[in-house]
Amino acid sequence: MIVTLTGAAAAALIVPALVAAAPASARTAPADPVSALKSQFTAHRGVKLDEQGKLIGEGKNDRVILSRRAGVLEFGRKGVVASDLTSTFRLPSADRELAEEFKNLFAPTRVITVKGFSYTSGAFYGDALPEGKKWVRTRAGLVSPGSPAQQMVNPLEPATLKAVLARTISKRPGGTWDGTRTVVHSGMITLGELYKVSPTVRALLGAKPSAKSAILPVNWQLYIGSDQLVRRAVSSWTQSMRGLTSLDLTYLNDSRYSGWGVKSAIKAPPASQVADIDELDFEAGGEDPFARLLTTEN
Repeated sequence: MIVTLTGAAAAALIVPALVAAAPASARTAPADPVSALKSQFTAHRGVKLDEQGKLIGEGKNDRVILSRRAGVLEFGRKGVVASDLTSTFRLPSADRELAEEFKNLFAPTRVITVKGFSYTSGAFYGDALPEGKKWVRTRAGLVSPGSPAQQMVNPLEPATLKAVLARTISKRPGGTWDGTRTVVHSGMITLGELYKVSPTVRALLGAKPSAKSAILPVNWQLYIGSDQLVRRAVSSWTQSMRGLTSLDLTYLNDSRYSGWGVKSAIKAPPASQVADIDELDFEAGGEDPFARLLTTEN
Protein backbone atom coordinates (compact mmCIF):
# COMPACT_ATOMS: atom_id res chain seq x y z
CA MET A 1 0.00 0.00 0.00
CA ILE A 2 1.80 3.18 -1.25
CA VAL A 3 0.78 6.68 -0.16
CA THR A 4 2.09 9.60 -2.23
CA LEU A 5 2.21 13.21 -1.09
CA THR A 6 -0.30 15.19 -3.13
CA GLY A 7 0.26 18.79 -4.16
CA ALA A 8 -2.28 19.95 -1.61
CA ALA A 9 -0.54 18.00 1.14
CA ALA A 10 2.86 19.40 0.13
CA ALA A 11 1.48 22.93 0.19
CA ALA A 12 0.08 22.30 3.64
CA LEU A 13 3.66 21.72 4.83
CA ILE A 14 5.01 24.89 3.27
CA VAL A 15 2.27 27.48 3.85
CA PRO A 16 2.50 27.54 7.69
CA ALA A 17 6.07 28.77 7.38
CA LEU A 18 4.97 31.71 5.24
CA VAL A 19 1.81 32.92 6.99
CA ALA A 20 0.53 33.29 10.51
CA ALA A 21 -0.64 30.09 12.14
CA ALA A 22 -4.33 29.31 11.63
CA PRO A 23 -6.58 28.34 14.54
CA ALA A 24 -6.20 24.71 15.63
CA SER A 25 -9.69 23.81 14.43
CA ALA A 26 -8.92 25.14 10.96
CA ARG A 27 -5.55 23.37 10.76
CA THR A 28 -6.91 19.97 11.75
CA ALA A 29 -10.32 19.93 10.06
CA PRO A 30 -10.29 16.86 7.74
CA ALA A 31 -11.46 17.33 4.18
CA ASP A 32 -12.71 13.77 3.63
CA PRO A 33 -12.26 10.21 5.03
CA VAL A 34 -9.31 9.38 2.75
CA SER A 35 -7.41 12.53 3.76
CA ALA A 36 -8.26 11.92 7.41
CA LEU A 37 -6.92 8.37 7.15
CA LYS A 38 -3.66 9.47 5.54
CA SER A 39 -3.17 12.06 8.29
CA GLN A 40 -2.93 9.18 10.77
CA PHE A 41 0.02 7.56 9.00
CA THR A 42 2.68 8.51 11.55
CA ALA A 43 5.43 6.21 12.83
CA HIS A 44 4.69 4.49 16.14
CA ARG A 45 1.07 5.57 16.15
CA GLY A 46 -1.87 3.34 15.45
CA VAL A 47 -5.44 2.32 16.10
CA LYS A 48 -7.12 -0.38 18.19
CA LEU A 49 -9.08 -3.09 16.38
CA ASP A 50 -11.92 -5.21 17.77
CA GLU A 51 -13.24 -7.46 15.04
CA GLN A 52 -16.02 -10.04 15.07
CA GLY A 53 -16.64 -12.51 12.30
CA LYS A 54 -19.13 -15.18 11.32
CA LEU A 55 -18.59 -17.94 8.79
CA ILE A 56 -22.04 -19.35 8.09
CA GLY A 57 -22.49 -22.67 6.33
CA GLU A 58 -25.98 -22.70 4.86
CA GLY A 59 -27.19 -26.00 3.44
CA LYS A 60 -27.65 -29.60 4.52
CA ASN A 61 -25.81 -29.08 7.81
CA ASP A 62 -26.18 -25.46 8.85
CA ARG A 63 -23.32 -24.34 11.08
CA VAL A 64 -21.87 -21.04 12.27
CA ILE A 65 -18.27 -20.40 13.31
CA LEU A 66 -17.93 -17.29 15.46
CA SER A 67 -14.62 -15.48 15.81
CA ARG A 68 -13.11 -12.43 17.43
CA ARG A 69 -9.82 -10.70 16.75
CA ALA A 70 -8.55 -7.80 18.84
CA GLY A 71 -5.38 -5.82 19.33
CA VAL A 72 -3.41 -2.93 17.83
CA LEU A 73 -2.53 -1.95 14.27
CA GLU A 74 0.56 0.24 13.99
CA PHE A 75 1.09 2.84 11.27
CA GLY A 76 4.11 4.06 9.38
CA ARG A 77 4.30 6.75 6.72
CA LYS A 78 2.60 4.51 4.13
CA GLY A 79 -0.09 2.83 6.20
CA VAL A 80 -0.21 -0.19 8.49
CA VAL A 81 3.31 -1.56 9.04
CA ALA A 82 2.80 -3.82 12.07
CA SER A 83 0.08 -5.50 14.11
CA ASP A 84 -0.40 -7.47 17.31
CA LEU A 85 -3.71 -9.33 17.23
CA THR A 86 -5.20 -12.18 19.25
CA SER A 87 -7.94 -14.33 17.73
CA THR A 88 -10.46 -16.53 19.53
CA PHE A 89 -13.16 -18.81 18.12
CA ARG A 90 -16.25 -20.54 19.38
CA LEU A 91 -19.16 -22.67 18.26
CA PRO A 92 -22.71 -22.53 19.63
CA SER A 93 -23.04 -24.43 22.91
CA ALA A 94 -24.85 -27.28 21.14
CA ASP A 95 -21.59 -28.17 19.39
CA ARG A 96 -19.45 -28.82 22.48
CA GLU A 97 -18.29 -32.20 21.21
CA LEU A 98 -17.13 -30.66 17.95
CA ALA A 99 -15.40 -27.85 19.85
CA GLU A 100 -13.47 -30.47 21.80
CA GLU A 101 -12.52 -32.34 18.61
CA PHE A 102 -11.25 -29.11 17.06
CA LYS A 103 -9.87 -27.65 20.30
CA ASN A 104 -6.54 -26.61 18.77
CA LEU A 105 -8.38 -24.79 16.02
CA PHE A 106 -10.49 -22.91 18.58
CA ALA A 107 -7.69 -22.09 21.04
CA PRO A 108 -6.66 -18.41 21.28
CA THR A 109 -4.06 -17.50 18.68
CA ARG A 110 -1.80 -14.47 18.81
CA VAL A 111 -0.18 -13.14 15.64
CA ILE A 112 2.48 -10.40 15.62
CA THR A 113 3.30 -9.02 12.18
CA VAL A 114 6.30 -6.73 11.84
CA LYS A 115 9.10 -6.03 9.34
CA GLY A 116 7.84 -8.44 6.71
CA PHE A 117 7.21 -11.45 8.95
CA SER A 118 4.30 -12.85 10.95
CA TYR A 119 4.86 -14.66 14.25
CA THR A 120 2.08 -16.98 15.42
CA SER A 121 1.69 -18.41 18.92
CA GLY A 122 -1.06 -20.76 20.12
CA ALA A 123 -2.26 -24.33 20.04
CA PHE A 124 -3.12 -24.17 16.33
CA TYR A 125 0.18 -25.88 15.52
CA GLY A 126 -0.28 -28.40 18.34
CA ASP A 127 2.87 -30.33 19.18
CA ALA A 128 4.55 -29.53 15.88
CA LEU A 129 6.79 -26.85 17.39
CA PRO A 130 10.37 -27.79 18.30
CA GLU A 131 11.09 -27.98 22.01
CA GLY A 132 11.53 -24.57 23.62
CA LYS A 133 9.89 -22.68 20.74
CA LYS A 134 6.67 -20.70 21.20
CA TRP A 135 6.29 -18.85 17.91
CA VAL A 136 6.11 -19.84 14.23
CA ARG A 137 7.53 -17.37 11.74
CA THR A 138 6.15 -16.99 8.21
CA ARG A 139 6.50 -14.35 5.53
CA ALA A 140 3.95 -11.59 6.06
CA GLY A 141 1.24 -11.78 3.44
CA LEU A 142 0.71 -15.49 3.88
CA VAL A 143 -2.63 -16.11 5.55
CA SER A 144 -1.85 -17.22 9.11
CA PRO A 145 -4.44 -18.53 11.57
CA GLY A 146 -6.97 -15.80 12.12
CA SER A 147 -10.61 -14.98 11.65
CA PRO A 148 -12.30 -17.43 9.26
CA ALA A 149 -14.47 -14.50 8.19
CA GLN A 150 -11.64 -12.25 7.11
CA GLN A 151 -12.19 -8.58 6.43
CA MET A 152 -12.98 -8.00 2.75
CA VAL A 153 -13.41 -4.21 3.01
CA ASN A 154 -10.29 -2.82 4.68
CA PRO A 155 -10.91 0.89 5.43
CA LEU A 156 -7.27 1.41 6.44
CA GLU A 157 -6.21 1.21 2.78
CA PRO A 158 -6.68 4.64 1.12
CA ALA A 159 -7.38 3.23 -2.35
CA THR A 160 -9.90 0.74 -0.95
CA LEU A 161 -11.61 3.38 1.17
CA LYS A 162 -11.88 5.72 -1.84
CA ALA A 163 -13.25 2.99 -4.13
CA VAL A 164 -15.82 1.81 -1.61
CA LEU A 165 -17.09 5.29 -0.72
CA ALA A 166 -17.48 6.06 -4.43
CA ARG A 167 -20.15 3.33 -4.46
CA THR A 168 -22.15 4.76 -1.57
CA ILE A 169 -25.88 4.17 -2.03
CA SER A 170 -27.21 5.73 1.18
CA LYS A 171 -26.24 7.68 4.30
CA ARG A 172 -27.93 7.86 7.69
CA PRO A 173 -27.07 8.62 11.34
CA GLY A 174 -25.01 5.79 12.81
CA GLY A 175 -25.08 6.49 16.52
CA THR A 176 -22.04 7.07 18.74
CA TRP A 177 -18.91 4.94 18.39
CA ASP A 178 -15.61 5.54 20.18
CA GLY A 179 -17.08 8.69 21.71
CA THR A 180 -18.01 10.34 18.44
CA ARG A 181 -21.25 10.62 16.50
CA THR A 182 -21.12 8.81 13.19
CA VAL A 183 -22.80 8.71 9.80
CA VAL A 184 -23.30 5.29 8.16
CA HIS A 185 -22.32 5.10 4.50
CA SER A 186 -23.79 1.96 2.88
CA GLY A 187 -23.28 0.39 -0.52
CA MET A 188 -22.12 -2.55 -2.60
CA ILE A 189 -18.90 -3.36 -4.46
CA THR A 190 -17.98 -6.50 -6.37
CA LEU A 191 -15.27 -8.92 -5.35
CA GLY A 192 -13.46 -8.23 -8.62
CA GLU A 193 -13.42 -4.48 -7.97
CA LEU A 194 -12.03 -5.05 -4.49
CA TYR A 195 -9.34 -7.36 -5.88
CA LYS A 196 -8.11 -4.55 -8.15
CA VAL A 197 -7.66 -1.97 -5.38
CA SER A 198 -7.13 -3.90 -2.12
CA PRO A 199 -3.84 -5.58 -1.09
CA THR A 200 -5.81 -7.28 1.71
CA VAL A 201 -8.20 -8.95 -0.72
CA ARG A 202 -5.39 -9.98 -3.08
CA ALA A 203 -3.56 -11.62 -0.17
CA LEU A 204 -6.68 -13.40 1.06
CA LEU A 205 -7.75 -14.74 -2.33
CA GLY A 206 -4.25 -15.60 -3.48
CA ALA A 207 -5.23 -15.40 -7.15
CA LYS A 208 -7.44 -13.33 -9.41
CA PRO A 209 -11.07 -14.35 -8.95
CA SER A 210 -12.76 -16.20 -11.78
CA ALA A 211 -15.25 -14.36 -13.97
CA LYS A 212 -18.06 -15.96 -11.96
CA SER A 213 -16.57 -15.00 -8.59
CA ALA A 214 -15.54 -11.50 -9.68
CA ILE A 215 -19.16 -10.36 -9.93
CA LEU A 216 -20.07 -11.54 -6.42
CA PRO A 217 -21.51 -8.57 -4.49
CA VAL A 218 -19.85 -7.49 -1.25
CA ASN A 219 -22.28 -5.45 0.83
CA TRP A 220 -20.70 -2.94 3.20
CA GLN A 221 -21.36 -0.26 5.80
CA LEU A 222 -18.83 2.30 7.05
CA TYR A 223 -19.51 4.31 10.23
CA ILE A 224 -17.59 7.58 9.84
CA GLY A 225 -17.08 10.01 12.71
CA SER A 226 -17.24 13.81 12.67
CA ASP A 227 -13.43 13.77 12.32
CA GLN A 228 -13.90 11.71 9.11
CA LEU A 229 -12.21 8.63 10.61
CA VAL A 230 -13.85 5.21 10.30
CA ARG A 231 -15.10 3.78 13.59
CA ARG A 232 -16.82 0.67 12.28
CA ALA A 233 -16.74 -1.36 9.06
CA VAL A 234 -19.24 -4.13 8.30
CA SER A 235 -19.05 -6.32 5.20
CA SER A 236 -20.68 -9.53 4.02
CA TRP A 237 -20.66 -11.74 0.94
CA THR A 238 -21.85 -15.21 0.00
CA GLN A 239 -19.97 -17.83 -1.99
CA SER A 240 -21.71 -20.92 -3.34
CA MET A 241 -19.82 -24.17 -2.73
CA ARG A 242 -22.55 -26.33 -4.22
CA GLY A 243 -21.07 -28.96 -6.47
CA LEU A 244 -18.13 -29.32 -4.08
CA THR A 245 -20.16 -29.52 -0.87
CA SER A 246 -23.80 -29.00 0.09
CA LEU A 247 -23.02 -25.50 1.35
CA ASP A 248 -23.32 -21.85 0.55
CA LEU A 249 -20.80 -19.96 2.67
CA THR A 250 -21.65 -16.49 3.97
CA TYR A 251 -18.81 -14.37 5.38
CA LEU A 252 -19.81 -11.60 7.79
CA ASN A 253 -17.20 -9.28 9.28
CA ASP A 254 -17.75 -6.45 11.79
CA SER A 255 -14.58 -4.43 12.54
CA ARG A 256 -14.51 -1.62 15.09
CA TYR A 257 -11.77 0.98 15.39
CA SER A 258 -10.98 3.06 18.47
CA GLY A 259 -8.16 5.06 20.01
CA TRP A 260 -6.94 6.60 16.76
CA GLY A 261 -3.39 7.86 17.31
CA VAL A 262 -2.58 5.44 20.14
CA LYS A 263 1.16 5.00 20.78
CA SER A 264 2.55 1.68 19.54
CA ALA A 265 5.98 0.04 19.29
CA ILE A 266 5.40 -3.54 18.12
CA LYS A 267 8.47 -5.80 18.13
CA ALA A 268 9.17 -9.35 17.04
CA PRO A 269 9.31 -12.06 19.75
CA PRO A 270 12.77 -13.11 21.07
CA ALA A 271 14.64 -15.04 18.38
CA SER A 272 15.32 -17.88 20.82
CA GLN A 273 11.58 -18.61 20.96
CA VAL A 274 10.95 -18.56 17.21
CA ALA A 275 10.84 -21.46 14.73
CA ASP A 276 10.46 -21.17 10.97
CA ILE A 277 7.56 -22.96 9.32
CA ASP A 278 9.86 -25.60 7.78
CA GLU A 279 11.05 -26.62 11.26
CA LEU A 280 7.59 -27.81 12.29
CA ASP A 281 7.01 -31.55 12.53
CA PHE A 282 3.66 -32.36 10.97
CA GLU A 283 2.37 -34.15 7.93
CA ALA A 284 1.70 -31.88 4.98
CA GLY A 285 -1.63 -31.82 3.18
CA GLY A 286 -5.05 -32.62 4.53
CA GLU A 287 -8.28 -30.73 4.11
CA ASP A 288 -9.01 -27.20 5.27
CA PRO A 289 -10.00 -27.51 8.95
CA PHE A 290 -12.67 -24.80 8.66
CA ALA A 291 -14.23 -26.52 5.62
CA ARG A 292 -14.16 -29.85 7.40
CA LEU A 293 -15.78 -28.33 10.48
CA LEU A 294 -18.59 -26.77 8.45
CA THR A 295 -19.39 -30.03 6.68
CA THR A 296 -19.09 -32.37 9.71
CA GLU A 297 -22.28 -34.28 10.40
CA ASN A 298 -24.13 -33.46 13.62
